[in-house]
Amino acid sequence: MKWRNSLVVKYLIIIFFAFTFIPIIIPTASLIILLPTTVFHNEKDSPYESLTDFKVMWHKEAKKLGNKSDEAIKEHLEFLHNKYPESQIFWVDKTGKTRDKFSYNGKLPESWTPSYTVQFMKDHTDADPYTVVAFLNGDSSDGFIVIKVDREHFLLPIEQLGPYYDYILLSLLLLILIVFTLLSWRFFKDIRKRLLHLTAAMQVKNEDGIPSQITVSKLDEIGKLEKSFNQMILELEQSQKRERDAETLRKNLIANLSHDLRTPLTTIRAQLSNVKEEVRTAKGLESLVLIDQKIDFLSNLIDNLLSYTLLSAKKYPYHPEKIEINRLIRKITAQWYPLFEQNEFEVSIQAENEPVYWLADSQWMERIFENLLQNVIRHASAGKYIGVYIQKTGKMEQIIIEDRGKGFGRENNKDGAGIGLSIVDMMIKDMGLIWTIDTSENGTKIMLMNKLDNEIKT
Repeated sequence: MKWRNSLVVKYLIIIFFAFTFIPIIIPTASLIILLPTTVFHNEKDSPYESLTDFKVMWHKEAKKLGNKSDEAIKEHLEFLHNKYPESQIFWVDKTGKTRDKFSYNGKLPESWTPSYTVQFMKDHTDADPYTVVAFLNGDSSDGFIVIKVDREHFLLPIEQLGPYYDYILLSLLLLILIVFTLLSWRFFKDIRKRLLHLTAAMQVKNEDGIPSQITVSKLDEIGKLEKSFNQMILELEQSQKRERDAETLRKNLIANLSHDLRTPLTTIRAQLSNVKEEVRTAKGLESLVLIDQKIDFLSNLIDNLLSYTLLSAKKYPYHPEKIEINRLIRKITAQWYPLFEQNEFEVSIQAENEPVYWLADSQWMERIFENLLQNVIRHASAGKYIGVYIQKTGKMEQIIIEDRGKGFGRENNKDGAGIGLSIVDMMIKDMGLIWTIDTSENGTKIMLMNKLDNEIKT
């Protein structure tokens, strides 16, 4: 990543301009205002020079007119008035009489006395308009000429701006500040927009639960983050593909293994029936019974493996319907009663007086109870007790299966004590039910719970 693409560099540039705004921008703004005025100011456009030069010029003109006739003086003063159109001009002859006036808007006496002349000159010294009195031929006895010009015509370009300079400077500074603010806002808005785009991309996921890759807009820090995000997505897709392939291989292996084991088990069981007719000793018959039980155990294990595979693949048939739980419990326990009696179990069943209906799959419920009851026989045969109860608690209906065995190790509902309980866990959750296991050395209590407002899961 090149340094000019770095967000840090761009941010430092903004900070630099922020710190140098006052000491640099104000002189710069002044130059922006004054430079065009100074460069494009044409002295030829204005006949007015400095006050000193103007005064010297007027005295030179007075000396030229010392020996001129009255008509010549009038013509020359008219020429000077045309040259300085904003001026006020008049002259007084050697007799003290006021003569020709050009654009003069004040009151003048017909005849000038020495005292009035002195007072006039005193009143107009350093006054505005700027007034210059020059004696004809340099001699006070020959009369004098007077010119008055507003001082603003002698101002420099910057002085001519006057009070407007502050407003122009303030407006320019405000404009520069607005531009600076807009650039800063644009910088952070772009960052925020890209971060929000990245956040939105993380939230929009495909059917596999993985976000889609995004386009890397710039090669800065956020661009590196976008590239890392795309790399993470690619690795997730590859990992998920490997996981799907491994899961497919595992399921196919279990399905094929289950199918391949059923045939020899069926053959062994058929041959075992023939062997029973040949065995005569009690010990041999006891061994045959044990072999038959192990065949049943292995057959059940194969069924559980196949069921677990189908449940994991969401291919196990599921048909929810309205089930009367009391009737279902009696049916299942009746089927298992001979086995409990054979193992010398005390069986206790307590049902509700009123019908209890659940929305569930009847075959799934039977499979759940068969696995749980089989687990009792396998792990709690020493307790010689099995209890099945149905009860209502508030907005919850419960089926309780308990025994008095030594319990079994269990970390969570999903792991269970073998694949049988894993199948129970998956079926219960898929039907929207809840279950808990409380096991100790004094026995195990399994509770299946159903909310009264449970709906059919499609």
